Amino acid sequence: MGESACCLVRMVVKAGTMPPMHAHPQAQIDYMISGSAEVSIDGVITHVKPGESIFIPAGATHGFMVSEEDQEFLEFFTPGRDDLF
Repeated sequence: MGESACCLVRMVVKAGTMPPMHAHPQAQIDYMISGSAEVSIDGVITHVKPGESIFIPAGATHGFMVSEEDQEFLEFFTPGRDDLF
């Protein structure tokens, strides 16, 4: 599969899960559908709740902190990420 201009992915993260901090070459926008999260981006923590979005610059180290509730969100990447499919 060749590189696409963008992609949109629905994610569900179960309560108590802490995905590892990571970085990738794509810029990312996350839109919270349900649940809430503390998001760390290059060491700055922001609280995101349903109906809110957050921008993660390309190359920024980021991750969602442990949550007491399930989180559902949409992730938009540009350029697209073929490794998620």
